[in-house]
Amino acid sequence: MKKRNNKYWDKRAMERMAEYHRDVDTTVRTVTNAYDKGQKDIQVEIDKIFNTFGKNGQLSPEQAKKVLNQRIPNPMLKLAKKAYPKIKDEKIRRWLLNRMNAPAYRARITRLEALKEQAYLQSKIIADVEISASNKGYMRTINNAYYRTMFDVHRGLRVGFDFATLPNQVIQMILKNPWSGKQFSQRVWANTEQLAEQITKVITAGFMGGVGIQKMTNELSERMNVGKHVANRLIRTETTYMANAAEMESYLEAEIDEYMFIATLDLKTSKQCQQQDKKVYKTKDAKPGVNMPPMHSFCRSTTRAYFGPDTLKNIQRRARNPITGKNELVPASMAYPQWYEKYVQAA
Repeated sequence: MKKRNNKYWDKRAMERMAEYHRDVDTTVRTVTNAYDKGQKDIQVEIDKIFNTFGKNGQLSPEQAKKVLNQRIPNPMLKLAKKAYPKIKDEKIRRWLLNRMNAPAYRARITRLEALKEQAYLQSKIIADVEISASNKGYMRTINNAYYRTMFDVHRGLRVGFDFATLPNQVIQMILKNPWSGKQFSQRVWANTEQLAEQITKVITAGFMGGVGIQKMTNELSERMNVGKHVANRLIRTETTYMANAAEMESYLEAEIDEYMFIATLDLKTSKQCQQQDKKVYKTKDAKPGVNMPPMHSFCRSTTRAYFGPDTLKNIQRRARNPITGKNELVPASMAYPQWYEKYVQAA
């Protein structure tokens, strides 16, 4: 059994992590588009008030107070009913259903209340898109990390052995683990709640302070950009966690007892990751934020298998064909689709 040098294993570990983050670009784009649509829909309502009651994109504080305190049929009821069938997250569906069934929601409300409701409704639509898109992306990351790590072990050592496919309960365990204190969906909820609060402040302060339409538009855009940044940070950090957690499952299945922390060493590398670089830990003791990435927000560090003598013996034993007594070989030239078909689909 031939073992590649350390440089090879380090390189493959970093390449895998880069692949996971390239793949999650799709998730980030989907969420960014949801923020852009939410901003556009809120802007439409703001524009209506300026265009109907203002002059040259301005509305005096006195005019604004009068206009915003006028009672109108709740326009959000129709929008909420339209949005409800598309909502996938159960918590958001319950929130929306409770909102629609509340007597106050069916009554006449002030224009200011309607604008606030619009902000909260849009924040929940954004949250639903983010949770759904992230969940799909994380599941893809978990599966890719588990199998591609196993593929690298096979191809790197040039031997093949049977292993268990990744059980759904393990995928769910990784997804639902509140490793940073909260599950990712809880963080999405909290982040979008904060976004809605900030938007309502922009709208209220803008109208009551006599701010023109252009300034209010700019401030709304700034708040949305902050929201996008927070969403991107969460997606990137969670992707690093999901990938590393799945790779740990791959190590455990391959009976690889130890792993090495691999920091992406460049100008962006944090001190936490620099201090952890090349340290070896027991696989069973892996803990995110302590001895396993992510160590911080936007962390891109990863791990690789550490092949001690006992680990190599175990792998050699598992690779031995019980009929021929010879090792099952995996050529270095074998491509991932070919390997996946043989060791996963045909297993």
